[in-house]
Amino acid sequence: MRTTEYYKPEELPEPEVLTMRQMLDEMEEVHVLAPLVRCSKLPFRHLVSMYETHVTHTPMMLAPEFSRAQTARISDFASSHSERGVFWMKPRKTGGRQEEYDELGRSNADSGLEANTFASSSASSSRTTTVDRFPAVKSSRRSPSSLNPPSPDHRLVRGNLIAQFASNNGKSLADACEIISVLPETTTDEDEDNAKTGGFVGEEQAPVDEPVRSERLVDGVDLNCGCPQPWAYSEGIGSALLRKPDLVADMVKQVHARMGDDFAISVKIRVDDKPELTERLVQTAIHANVTHLTIHGRTRHQPSTAPVSLPGIRFAVECAKGEVPCVGNGDIWEYGDVDDMRRVTGVKGVMAARGLLANPALFAGYSSTPKHAVENFVELATSYGLAYNLFQRHVSYMLESTMSKHDRLYLNSLGSYSGITDWLEDRGLQFSGRC
Repeated sequence: MRTTEYYKPEELPEPEVLTMRQMLDEMEEVHVLAPLVRCSKLPFRHLVSMYETHVTHTPMMLAPEFSRAQTARISDFASSHSERGVFWMKPRKTGGRQEEYDELGRSNADSGLEANTFASSSASSSRTTTVDRFPAVKSSRRSPSSLNPPSPDHRLVRGNLIAQFASNNGKSLADACEIISVLPETTTDEDEDNAKTGGFVGEEQAPVDEPVRSERLVDGVDLNCGCPQPWAYSEGIGSALLRKPDLVADMVKQVHARMGDDFAISVKIRVDDKPELTERLVQTAIHANVTHLTIHGRTRHQPSTAPVSLPGIRFAVECAKGEVPCVGNGDIWEYGDVDDMRRVTGVKGVMAARGLLANPALFAGYSSTPKHAVENFVELATSYGLAYNLFQRHVSYMLESTMSKHDRLYLNSLGSYSGITDWLEDRGLQFSGRC
């Protein structure tokens, strides 16, 4: 019988680097942050990765602009070596650990991540994970929320970052994939600062003669086939692609032709009110060699106030016939919703959007935003840099359930980072002084 190993910070093993496809195939619970308009930027992605969110997405970026203009790349995308989390993940009971992967996977690689003092005590609940205060953005070292695995079978895995693009043609999508995926084999910090993709931010300055480890800027790319906004539909992107499966397949194939068959590209769709069209889109995407599918359980015509259709998601999963893993999305507000999504639909991963905006620690089992999540966000936002209007919006989302009408009006009247941090300190929050 295997026994659980207990680690000191300096003894933690290197985390495995898995593709999202491998995570979905091999792990029991995979938690995903959705692409959020203007909101799933670097500081918020880093925050949710501290609370058992294994995969994060950038906001939807327009592939033609990203590939054409450096200003768009700098505005839309920034990353950090330290934004991906490290997690103890439980393997699926039926699978067992894979030693070799097919052409859609990658072998385990050295992530270059080392342990640090980012540890926590065990939580009283079997679900809830307790997280310590954010130590420093400048360190690229991340360790899991607990130094000790919950069981001998748990594996230490590094999280994934996925870039989402919108496009209506294969060339612009392939161009964007090529730009965001290429990083020199060895680079200095100065090289990274000058990277066309916007590069890494918040990294500790390395000695001039010490190279920074090689690492792709992202772990995969997702094609948005679900954005319901009228402007997107009129441009032929987002949900306009739901009934153009051949175009979706052509774009995926052009990416593989440019980047190779092992390049990780997925598709995010919505259900169609004509099931046969959902089935055609799913099968066409699979035959084009997508790595996985994400299914939002509303049609393009339904507002976010309409209830999500779990049977609709289940139908799309059944259309995939087990050929690729699927992720379910829609109305994830608490952890019970995560369990329901898996149980009813058969998805292997669960994606949350507005639920994580309201409670970034949702996947760690918290019923509402814990105090330390707000404290951590303030530290991350001020260290990385985040536009004030977005900073204010995130704080408002996280505290909405606890604020009175007067509180909301007062928060909205504040006009600076210092004004908000002073207000938060009056409410009992604490910061390190870097604000």
